[in-house]
Amino acid sequence: MANPGRDYYEQLGVGREASADEIKAAYRRLAMQFHPDRNPNDPTAEQKFKEISEAYHVLGDADRRTQYDRYGRMQPGQMPDFIDVSEMFDSVLGDLLSSFTPFGRSRRNVGQDKRIEVSLSLVEAARGVEKTLEYERAAPCDHCSGRGGEPGSASDPCGGCGGSGEVRYQQGLFRLSRACAKCEGRGVIPRTPCTACNGVGLAKKNEKLVLSFPAGVEDGTVRHVRSYGDASRMTGASGDLEIIVKIAAHPLFSREGADLLCVVPVSFPQAALGGMIDVPTLDGRVKMRLPPGTQPGHQLRMRGKGLPRFGGYAAGDQLVTIQVEVPSEVSDEQRALIERLAVTMKEDLQPQQKTFLEKLKDLFGS
Repeated sequence: MANPGRDYYEQLGVGREASADEIKAAYRRLAMQFHPDRNPNDPTAEQKFKEISEAYHVLGDADRRTQYDRYGRMQPGQMPDFIDVSEMFDSVLGDLLSSFTPFGRSRRNVGQDKRIEVSLSLVEAARGVEKTLEYERAAPCDHCSGRGGEPGSASDPCGGCGGSGEVRYQQGLFRLSRACAKCEGRGVIPRTPCTACNGVGLAKKNEKLVLSFPAGVEDGTVRHVRSYGDASRMTGASGDLEIIVKIAAHPLFSREGADLLCVVPVSFPQAALGGMIDVPTLDGRVKMRLPPGTQPGHQLRMRGKGLPRFGGYAAGDQLVTIQVEVPSEVSDEQRALIERLAVTMKEDLQPQQKTFLEKLKDLFGS
């Protein structure tokens, strides 16, 4: 029963002047929050769900609400000893139940959803591509058409559920039901099990599916294809197929949204003097002008050389990060030249060097 210390309006979080629509909206919001399917192994949430369900059972009915407003909480014997949750949900929480399963279909009626990954190269993601996906799923047995019995054989009503396919039971305030374990929800038991599927009604099937992936598709994008998952043993209806896009790493490029990133190494003379350098793009190699005095880590932008923006808008940019490479070994001639350069540059300090030396002097003196 609900907490006797709180009235039904307080349990639903509404005022006594609340309209029927406001009461219904409050119940739906709380039911979504505390539903046992969303809070497994949480007895507190389950108890809260029972309390708000009892509150709505009273306040959601005009006659019961009037009686409650006039006389207060009903005494034992005046309240029904159970609440049929399935009937309440059919009238109030259809969309709540749909939030637990894709496309609003009851999990009693369809099989399990299936999840697969598809790998695309960065170029395929940039250009868009059509892929043929092959995978295995459970489908109704072709030999018995999913009945589980040999074609032409008779079936008997299930003794466990009386042919309904469901077993009802009561738990506290709630009347619940589940698929019959004996007949697995079919309501009948074939006298002669199918020789192809051993009475299961399902068989493994190799499925082939052709899908198009648009230009600019991103890593982690999920696509749902209805009724391409595993079939249900009870009805033969299939769950959904969930396809997750994985974009393979590229040897030269990385990606940030629609922008393409790459690192181009240059020598010290190139960075100091500037000039033309080779830069890779998804369309091939291009020449790019490097400004004189380019610093390590400097980033150059190539407009429109990134990936198409997902949804058909203008393409992103390509960002080129310059990496100045210092030689690990030098010849005697090169060493002599570098030493001469060091002497000539000793008195010609660069801006960063000047700033650094000034900070050293401030910290440690001359």
